[in-house]
Amino acid sequence: MSEWSDLHNKGVQLVADGDLDGARATLKTAVATAAVEDRAQALLNLAHVVDLAGERQHAVDLMTEALAVAEQPLRALIVAARASLLPWLDRWDEAWSDVAAELEVAGLPQQVALRHSRSGLLMMAGRLDEAKAEAAAALASAESHAPEYLGPLHADLASTLLARAWEHHAEIRLPEALAELNEAAVHAAHLGEEAKPFTGTIAAMRARVLVTGGSYAEAADAAQVALEHAHLIEPSMVASVHSTLAEVTSGTGDLAGAVEHLALARELSAMAGDDQGEFTAVLSTARLAYLAADAERAETLYGEAESLVADEPRRLAMCLHGRAAVAVLTGRAREALALADRSLALFGESATPLELVAVHQVRGSAFEALGEFADAESCYAEAAAHCEAAGWWHVALGMAWWRTDALVRRAAAVTGAERRAISLRALDLGLPAALAAEAVRQRFPHGPLRERWVALAAAPATRSALLAIRAVEDPSLAVEYLDHLAGAVSLHAEATVAREELVSLPEPPAAGGFELPPRVRADPAVPSGLDAWIDLTEQRYGFPVRSGGAVASW
Repeated sequence: MSEWSDLHNKGVQLVADGDLDGARATLKTAVATAAVEDRAQALLNLAHVVDLAGERQHAVDLMTEALAVAEQPLRALIVAARASLLPWLDRWDEAWSDVAAELEVAGLPQQVALRHSRSGLLMMAGRLDEAKAEAAAALASAESHAPEYLGPLHADLASTLLARAWEHHAEIRLPEALAELNEAAVHAAHLGEEAKPFTGTIAAMRARVLVTGGSYAEAADAAQVALEHAHLIEPSMVASVHSTLAEVTSGTGDLAGAVEHLALARELSAMAGDDQGEFTAVLSTARLAYLAADAERAETLYGEAESLVADEPRRLAMCLHGRAAVAVLTGRAREALALADRSLALFGESATPLELVAVHQVRGSAFEALGEFADAESCYAEAAAHCEAAGWWHVALGMAWWRTDALVRRAAAVTGAERRAISLRALDLGLPAALAAEAVRQRFPHGPLRERWVALAAAPATRSALLAIRAVEDPSLAVEYLDHLAGAVSLHAEATVAREELVSLPEPPAAGGFELPPRVRADPAVPSGLDAWIDLTEQRYGFPVRSGGAVASW
């Protein structure tokens, strides 16, 4: 074995042992002793170690020197490796042109390496659709001509697909996001032990997408998988998973449980120096304090969140929106409008649908508190339109019962035809929302999460619907709705079940969920007044409320 080969092998071993200084010195000697035909390989090896040490410009210079003496197939590998470093030096055009030129002359196995490099360039440039197509083409070629690249290419496709899923999630294109995650999982499955980090990340992302779409049961399952992987493999991810679990628990009515998850998320983020994670946890905790009508604590927490903002307009906009909500709660409606308007201006054109829903809902509350009801309805209508466009049935449900309560209060303050019109509007919002909220329980497996939804999350909508029915003074509809509730085993509008009891319920059985219950009528053959409301609900929210059958009421 030649001296160059000995030095090469020793340098590789030193890299594996983590001794970059020793590897660098050894491989530098290997370059000096290499024969002409070995010099390009020696320079490439040294360049890799220099790059690991963070000296990209020096690594590119060494690769450039190697290209001057390299022949195929090594030349294509050097071009591919060098192109992956050039963007970091803001030499994009050179990277694109070098790879394109080499693809014209390289053999099929070497083309795989070049396509792999180009896929990485496309991903770095944010051209995710093209990156996916390039990686898929490289993968197909590798199966026949360069199987040694299959692992890296499967891994590349799985990061590319994860990035596309994040992009779709930000745009609230949730089905597309889930499809990308499913495809990423297929590619990760080819990686053996190296798939574990992908498994946890995919599960965490899936949980985020599912909770955004209101699929709380599936989100909870995915988050638990992500949490297990994070504890074992990637502890830095634990905090964000707890934030997702907080959304699941708060979305199903367990505000206390959400606070516990967020406290963990904040503590872990602070320990890791993750300002963004800590900010998110504090902001979410402030929102829960607001929902619990604890204005003083909410104000304090929004102040703490604002201290973590730095110079980021979007974070400041979130804080201002929260402070606007608290201002409405504490009777400072004009101040709330000013804060909400500042928030909208800071969000600008980059505002997400959820951010627009939240701000317009607060603006509507402020206008309502000022007695400017036309402006309030305009804000609510805009928020509802964003919900509908994004497919957020769960957000729309919460907004509907909340608006119902406000309309019932308005109706109580007037008389005559005006009172009747406002009460009917409250009924039109409140009863379909309550029917839909009660029906959503069919989406949960048997067990604690399902019972928590019925007892805690659907309860406010049920209460609001009963108040709206009372406001329109329709005793027949009241009786029919009570019969409907009795048939659904969710009669109690005021939740009295302690969360500890819900958590301690047994795990669900392996069998699937219950079938939808039938409609309840005085005469099963004759549609009742409530039937029309059920039909309207199914049309408005896009999912079934009751089965096609009917049974006699009590």
